[in-house]
Amino acid sequence: MTDRGDDGADADAGRLRAVAAAADDRLRDQRWHRSHGDRLAAALFLALALAAFPPTLGEGFLLRLDMVFAPDASHLRFALDSKGPLYYGRLPFVALLDAVAVVVPDWLVQRAVLVGVVAGAGYAGYAAAGAVVGADAGSVVDADGRTDGSRDRYVARLFAGTLYAVNPFLYVRLLAGQWYFALGYAALPLAVVAFDRYFAGERERPTRALAWTTLVAVFDPHAAVLAAVAGGVLLVVRVAPARWGRATERGVGARDTARRTLARAGRFCALAVGVNAYWLVPAVAAVAGGGSQLATVDGADLAAFSPRGSVLGNVPLSVSMLYAFWRGGYLLPVDALPLPVAVGCFVCLLALAVYGWLDAGGGDDALGTGLALVGLVGAVLALGVAVPAVAPLYRAFAATPVGAGMREAGKFAALVALAYALLGARGVAALGGDLRATLSARATPPERRRAVAVAAALLVVALPLTYAFPMVAGFGGQLEPTDYPDDWHAVDDRLDADGEEYRVLYLPWHQYMAYDWAGGTVAAPAPLFFGPDTVASRDPDLGVGSQATDPTHRRLDALFADPPGPGFGEAVAPLGVKYVVVSRTADVDRYAGLDDDPALRAVSRGDDLLVYENRAFDGGDPASWPADGPRVPWGALLAGGVVSTATAGVRLRRTGRRTR
Repeated sequence: MTDRGDDGADADAGRLRAVAAAADDRLRDQRWHRSHGDRLAAALFLALALAAFPPTLGEGFLLRLDMVFAPDASHLRFALDSKGPLYYGRLPFVALLDAVAVVVPDWLVQRAVLVGVVAGAGYAGYAAAGAVVGADAGSVVDADGRTDGSRDRYVARLFAGTLYAVNPFLYVRLLAGQWYFALGYAALPLAVVAFDRYFAGERERPTRALAWTTLVAVFDPHAAVLAAVAGGVLLVVRVAPARWGRATERGVGARDTARRTLARAGRFCALAVGVNAYWLVPAVAAVAGGGSQLATVDGADLAAFSPRGSVLGNVPLSVSMLYAFWRGGYLLPVDALPLPVAVGCFVCLLALAVYGWLDAGGGDDALGTGLALVGLVGAVLALGVAVPAVAPLYRAFAATPVGAGMREAGKFAALVALAYALLGARGVAALGGDLRATLSARATPPERRRAVAVAAALLVVALPLTYAFPMVAGFGGQLEPTDYPDDWHAVDDRLDADGEEYRVLYLPWHQYMAYDWAGGTVAAPAPLFFGPDTVASRDPDLGVGSQATDPTHRRLDALFADPPGPGFGEAVAPLGVKYVVVSRTADVDRYAGLDDDPALRAVSRGDDLLVYENRAFDGGDPASWPADGPRVPWGALLAGGVVSTATAGVRLRRTGRRTR
């Protein structure tokens, strides 16, 4: 018996040594994959981004709808003089763009931004999924040669990043030139996960949540609204009365936990307002003063910017499939794929998200339930006024200052994409575990198990790529670089040579026009190309009127009710207009009467531009000219900047003290 006992002890010791060795191997494997796995993921998303833009990586600008770049342009001046206080959150970013453009060609800056959108969205989805499925990456083998769930979690995170970066929603936003919004969309997953962790008490300090949320706001105010809606939904789930009677957290009563969560949320909101005061204070001042663009939004805007039924003419189905956009004319993935394939891919993506929510406990899991509700709220709001049952709700939402800023309801579908990606990652991880268990129960040889695992991983990552494959195939050739014609450069040189202070009136009087040399419809590029003293229309010609509230644009809107003719030069001279530049596009024939005005002298007749000098302009005091853009509330901007600087400084000092 003693011998058997010794043998048993030796066997136990051997098993312990094997377990210890396996643990050491596991630890080394995890460390390797935490560094190299993340690098491989970053390389994958960069490759996807480059695949999206291969025809555009040469010189020249990509000009599409709202995406306007120009050589030597000042995005900072444009933001201050044209966009208004609601967009002042961008000031740090556009200042950085202008600084980089001093040493890097403008077209290269634009490419870096676009590639960064896709690659950044992918890595943000991958990183955020780590909080949902677990952050360890790579395959780890135990003492019996079986692969544990870390490979499944890694594949799940790759799936989340791929779906979030390559989908019909981001595809059409980039084709429409909404690059500021796309940047905010890219950072959104990190903000949402960060403040959920803070609300849940997993992080003692709100620094990370504050940083990511502020970055979203820096890129775009509409993306900031999405972050606020997602955060509000997650907070409600964390403190919902239905949870008050359940298990306690760290021995503290559920009611006390809810109060502490609300206190953390209040602290976060106060800090977020403080850090973002540099643009919130001017925006509030503009709204209170009645000069905000929000005052121009009405029911016509909501109808004009409602999502289309891109899939089978059905708006709810289109929103669910991430086709929530108001404008047609694009080659969409659903047009390039056979409809059964597109619908089949969508059903698989939706099933993964639902399975991920159910596998995590359904309603018993706060983060899973929160993400599911975020997706549902986003889908409902994305319908806008296109669906009668939802229209009253969205009209009520649009009656608020925040809602008025979201006149394009389809942007809320970004929350649907977020839910699909993160909950779908859970579904992928759960199915990976089920597959491993099945193969193990059938005593499948290790080599075959590895082959099946690799095939399943490739299939999972290929699913979103198939669903929106034109995006990673150069957007189906819909993005081509172009250069401004020689006429534009010659006119710019002429205007620069004039030493007087004056304004340039750019015609035809439409905000969006089709330019043959640009290859599509673009917002008037003249203000960025010729400088901020260029006045161009801000009427999108959708029957909603212009969002411009300044007296110069209002006066010009009235003047162009009829075709211009004799007397036009004298009429615009008090507005500071010395030059009238007419592009040979759109309804250019409507402005033929300018040749009959004795006050206007044609000084250039190029293939693309006509230039008239207004001899009725006598200089005068620029201070006497009526405003030609939103008033810059310098006092509010300065006060908000002081508050933001002070709040950020105090927060950074406290964070530094706690980390020492």
